[in-house]
Amino acid sequence: MSDENKTRRPYAPRMSPHQTYEEINSYVVFWGLFFSVLFALAVGYLCLKIGQTVDAFAPVSVLAMGMAVLFHRRNAFPETVHIQAIASAGTNIIGGAMFILPALYILNIEDVSFLEMAIPIVLGGVLGVFLATVFRRYFCEEMDGVYPFPSGSAAAEVLESDEGSKAHIMLVSGAVALVYDFVLNSLGWWQELLTTTTFHWGQVLADKYKLVFSLDNDAALLGIGYFTGLRYAAIIAAGSFFSWLVCIPVAYYLGSDHTMVVDGETMLLANAPVDAVFSQYVRHIGIGMLAMSGVVVRVVKRAVADLFSKGASSSGMLLRTQQDLPMTQIVFGSLLMTILFAVFFHVMCAESLTQTVIAFVLVMLFALMLSVVGISSIAFMGNEPVSGMTIFMIIVSAVVMGGAGMAGKTGIIAILMMAAFLCATLAVSGNFMSELKVAYITGATPKKMQQWQLVSIVLAGVVSVGVVFLMHHAYGFTGEGALAAPQANAMAAIVKPMMDGGDTPWPLYMAGAFFAVLLWMMKIPPLAFALGSYLPMGINTPVLVGGLISYFVSHSSDDAKVNAKRLSEGNTVASGFVAGGAIGSLISAVLHIAGIDWFAKAWAASPAATFAGIVAYFVLCIFLYAMAKRAVK
Repeated sequence: MSDENKTRRPYAPRMSPHQTYEEINSYVVFWGLFFSVLFALAVGYLCLKIGQTVDAFAPVSVLAMGMAVLFHRRNAFPETVHIQAIASAGTNIIGGAMFILPALYILNIEDVSFLEMAIPIVLGGVLGVFLATVFRRYFCEEMDGVYPFPSGSAAAEVLESDEGSKAHIMLVSGAVALVYDFVLNSLGWWQELLTTTTFHWGQVLADKYKLVFSLDNDAALLGIGYFTGLRYAAIIAAGSFFSWLVCIPVAYYLGSDHTMVVDGETMLLANAPVDAVFSQYVRHIGIGMLAMSGVVVRVVKRAVADLFSKGASSSGMLLRTQQDLPMTQIVFGSLLMTILFAVFFHVMCAESLTQTVIAFVLVMLFALMLSVVGISSIAFMGNEPVSGMTIFMIIVSAVVMGGAGMAGKTGIIAILMMAAFLCATLAVSGNFMSELKVAYITGATPKKMQQWQLVSIVLAGVVSVGVVFLMHHAYGFTGEGALAAPQANAMAAIVKPMMDGGDTPWPLYMAGAFFAVLLWMMKIPPLAFALGSYLPMGINTPVLVGGLISYFVSHSSDDAKVNAKRLSEGNTVASGFVAGGAIGSLISAVLHIAGIDWFAKAWAASPAATFAGIVAYFVLCIFLYAMAKRAVK
């Protein structure tokens, strides 16, 4: 990213940096930890059941604001900010547990104890908090105005909408999104994934030319796209179009006689579904781009400069909103977490000191490099490719550790423990950076947020492993009636053949890495493009639509001040979409788990439902634009 695009916005948070506030008290700690455990249980089970997660910020913020009114809290705003920050640990940590640990049971490895599963999750989660703290100043302060932080910005808008006209707009837009997403996910009155293959002409286009276009018309994704803005939304969408409209047709043209396995069936690539070609081949190009984009020298240089600075915080020169945990403690803590994991690895998995040293180096390098990728992706579009980055680490680690003599059951356990540690690190570092952005926007003290995130992460990490442990004994992850655990099944499918000598798609990774270098030479942010090329098109296209709406809103008047006011008003509406959509999806998920099925499956699969989805989505877009354009100077 070039320095000429680096702009700083005027900084005037609701909590003044020059004043002190009672941000942490027993009320905040109790409710924050309570909601952290509650959402670790609820969302953890949800992730194992249907492979979906829901951020805690929206429901916890709404609940905390409601409790502030009920209990007549006079210090409501600072308390609410920190309650939702502490509670966020419950959903931040679950990726490491839910994406990895069930793979042990799927592969019939039953002799790993609860403590042995919990140690890498807790250590990785704590390391994630430390790494987010290391990079906070760069991402949240120095690059303010460059990175949109759609999720963090939406969370801050929700928190600041507790009074006045903004609260009214937030409630209206949130209610619209809640109803919209509830109908979408629970009733099926219109199709969620709008795709050209629904129609005969689109199916012909896919069969003959391997061209498919899709759009997920979820309200929350539209709101995230509005926050992202047109520039980065266009780059993200360009990456997606590159994968789906260029790479996939080329793969069919050049490799039509190549054999591949789809759902256990061997077939020619020419006869394989487009989705399978994307997931097994083209997506690896995106993973290579993501990995190369993680080599961000400037970010690490900034962290090293902070480490060896003269300690402004100790001399009282930093404002309250600039205070972090001491950098020396952060670096020591980061090394300690990695060393403790290496000791755990040596005792549980390693057959020699050489294997332990190699594992230590691998997790340390991957944690540093990929955490920057994850944080940057959160900063760009509020989405983090945790599973993709973990898959990349599993493949590389399996090759390296296999070369060091690991194989079979011991090798599988070793790689999965490394993956659990890294996955927890990536999930926490990226998502907690959004909370640190909330602290920056609202004027909360980041140091206090970091301290209590550490406490909450340890508690939520143990609870998340408990969910895996209990769900295995209650339902299992294989056989009839078992929980799906889709991400863990994918990890199990990858790690077992890798430890048995399977092939690695190095040429595709290298192609992605070289392409990232070319993008960098053309001054195009490679990470934004890589995110688009890695994620399904349906997730990226609504981000582009939201970015277009924000552009039209910001150019709807000849008066710059009116445009700025309208863009801000649209941010409030978009925040309502993100919050309401998250709550609506959570309600739908609870009904799904409870066995309440009102979904019109036959209708939802018909072309008529797709037309209905197009109309509903168009109305939602018009609502966002019209609500934003109402604002005047």
